Amino acid sequence: MNNQAPDGKNISQSSFFKTLLAKAERYLKHPAEVTKLLNDAFKKATAKKSVGTLAAEAWENLQLLSRMIKSAVAGEYKGIPTTTLIGGVAVIIYFITPIDVIPDFIPVIGLLDDASLLAWFMTSIKTELDRFKEWDQMHQEQQRQAAHNNAPHNADSSFGTPKYSDRSGDTVEVDRHTEL
Repeated sequence: MNNQAPDGKNISQSSFFKTLLAKAERYLKHPAEVTKLLNDAFKKATAKKSVGTLAAEAWENLQLLSRMIKSAVAGEYKGIPTTTLIGGVAVIIYFITPIDVIPDFIPVIGLLDDASLLAWFMTSIKTELDRFKEWDQMHQEQQRQAAHNNAPHNADSSFGTPKYSDRSGDTVEVDRHTEL
């Protein structure tokens, strides 16, 4: 291999990546497998997150791509082209594959091809990512609102009403024996 940094576009055109695209299509037929794949990618990314700035940027991109794929597979997010979904899953598969263009067991350098492919893919679907980010923010806000509206209220529903039928509503009984 030459001394140049890996190029995501070239990686995406390799025969190895093309086999991952076919594998990604098969994954998408089994949503539980996609979920497992995303969890595996999360574990690997978490372990590699401390490698440096490059890994931190890749981490953020991976999280965004994972949320988009997860939402699309769950049927919550609509309108994502199938080719984008397949490409995203293939990028995730590439990320977790330890032996690829630059094997992952080579410290730091082993992540360059993964980060390069991820960055190239994220740039190539920027418009779709922007739409997803907007939808995701609205979706999260709706979920927060729904959680707030459905949260149990522990207020005393008898507030302002007599506690006992033998007392009038305007009297308050104070326990004077309680120490402060």
